[in-house]
Amino acid sequence: MTDSVAASDDDHALAARLATETGEMLVDLTRSSVADRRWGGLEYEGDRRAHLQIVEALAAERPDDVVLSEEGSDDPRRQGAERVWIVDPLDGSSDYGYSANWSVHIALVMDGEPVAGAVAVPGWGTTWATDPAPEPVPHDVESGVTPRIVVSRSRSRYDGMRLSQGLGADVYAVGSAGVKAMSVVRGEMDAYVHGGGLYEWDSCAPVAVARAAGLVCCHLDGSALEFNKSDPWSPGLVIARPGLVDDIVAVMFDRQY
Repeated sequence: MTDSVAASDDDHALAARLATETGEMLVDLTRSSVADRRWGGLEYEGDRRAHLQIVEALAAERPDDVVLSEEGSDDPRRQGAERVWIVDPLDGSSDYGYSANWSVHIALVMDGEPVAGAVAVPGWGTTWATDPAPEPVPHDVESGVTPRIVVSRSRSRYDGMRLSQGLGADVYAVGSAGVKAMSVVRGEMDAYVHGGGLYEWDSCAPVAVARAAGLVCCHLDGSALEFNKSDPWSPGLVIARPGLVDDIVAVMFDRQY
């Protein structure tokens, strides 16, 4: 990364603070007497409040930057902008209020690269950020140990089968891209693999934090990820210990559904 696309210390701190504060607000909402759990009411209200809290804070603290949020409209200015914040105010919203498997994603992108970011997982009581970076993840899976790989619940039939048969991996399935990625960052899993499409707000902040921990993040064919594209949809994702990436790519690169 060149100096021209480096984030400031304040950017790293801002990402971490906004992710943490938004997560705290969302936890408080689940405990509120006004929380409506009927017909997705809690999920909808959490998404709405989290989006407003983040975009209002960024407008106040980074008024010249552009924001791409899952819950907002796409601002065409972002294609020519030097600095774009890509955020998922509530990732894994179907788990929100019912399990710990949801997260808040905040990332700053410059020249197609996430240069600062944070992922808050309030159910684990932790926010991971790019600075200070997480503890480095070991390069390889320990010899003789079965790889542990986490996949999306919606893709466990496809991705899980390929990884189990091709690598002999133990495969787990949970919601929230941020939760899955952070399970690799904190050493519970050795890789997170998603064989289908997902959006940049799902992966951007998790990729920023995972890279800061020394993990490799790429497409299923091993090619580089790029963010703030005109179409924010992205095919496939691998976040893994470096020593495991080639094996995953060999099994998965031609198996998108």
